[in-house]
Amino acid sequence: MGEPSIESLDFSHLQVLYSIFSAFEPTRSTIAAATKYSLVKATNLVNSLEKMGIVHTAGKTTTNGGRPSYIYQMNGDVGYSVGISIGNDHLQVALSNGTGNTFHQQRFPLVLPSHPARHAAAIMDRVCAVYESVRREGRGPALSLGLALPGTVDSKRGLWLQGLQLSGIFHLNIAETLSRRLGIPTYLEDVARTLAWLAMAREPTSLLDHFVLMYLGLGMGTGVVINGNIYSGLHGMAGEIGHIEHANNEYRCSCNNVGCFETLLSVPGVLRLFRDRLAEGVQSVLQRPGVALGLKQLSLKEILNAARNDDRFAIMTLEEVGTFLGDACAMIVKLFNPACVMITGPLAIFKDYFLEPVKRVVAQKVLPEMLEGYETLFVDQDATDEAAGAALLALDRYLIDRVAMSNGGKSK
Repeated sequence: MGEPSIESLDFSHLQVLYSIFSAFEPTRSTIAAATKYSLVKATNLVNSLEKMGIVHTAGKTTTNGGRPSYIYQMNGDVGYSVGISIGNDHLQVALSNGTGNTFHQQRFPLVLPSHPARHAAAIMDRVCAVYESVRREGRGPALSLGLALPGTVDSKRGLWLQGLQLSGIFHLNIAETLSRRLGIPTYLEDVARTLAWLAMAREPTSLLDHFVLMYLGLGMGTGVVINGNIYSGLHGMAGEIGHIEHANNEYRCSCNNVGCFETLLSVPGVLRLFRDRLAEGVQSVLQRPGVALGLKQLSLKEILNAARNDDRFAIMTLEEVGTFLGDACAMIVKLFNPACVMITGPLAIFKDYFLEPVKRVVAQKVLPEMLEGYETLFVDQDATDEAAGAALLALDRYLIDRVAMSNGGKSK
């Protein structure tokens, strides 16, 4: 018998395989329910996949009736997915297999040419080189490539529309180009949705059936999850709350509107707000020559340390930012009625100064009935999370596409 191959599976086997990959502790009963096959047929298909070496038993669980039942899992040697997160000056890589485990992480530098018109080509060349470099780290074939991208993404058409601080990105057809160059299905998503996907994969609790992940980094984005599924919208661009205007914000955004949340609720936005206030001559340990003018660097860590050392200016300014964040959360709660808003990204380090104003604003502006069982959570982010989320999301979409292709282009 040759090596097990997903490419050789028919529609029924692929449906069962996807139900195993996408479920938490899948049993024969849950597989039958997910595929709408009889228990006998689902069992036969699972047994067949076991004989092929594509799935294996991964333990036992207890059913509602109290009887033990086997849990099934995709074999890690069947193949893996490569996830790459693109930053301003680096690429972060994570490899994940069908078990959901991330088994290799690596960081690579990204050096761009001086002319912005050459940035897009340079980024794609670097992604190709990095992919070839890490491919030997996995067992079995590379099945998919997932990209976590800053800026605005049309995930349904595979377009990178705008790259925030990565200039030279405009409606870049990066998914199709890389698929053709590397010979591997390529999928892309913005950072917030990759992190929302990772959160669901790691902790599949009822709290995460209806939640919104808010990412506060180079930009501001949200991953909206409804009934356990990421809501992408018509063009795969749902959740652009960063470009909703706030009446008390006069900063002009890169989208050319005035007052967008992103101009304050992002790393560049917070640093600019602090520099502008320091330029007014306020008293603070952060007040030193060159900082207000941007001639010397100001960091989030410096701001946090100032607040922890009772710097009144730092504390009050962070509370002001927290009030804006509370307005954003209140808007999300009123729109989606989630069980929680999960806030992550570099700005989450200020959670001790954001949480109280966020709770206060949400309580003031949202109907009490909508807040029953609701939580605002701040979650620390690991450097590899974006890439890991991109890898798992790409593997999920690859399997969905395989199911559709085996059924004449239809998903069911």
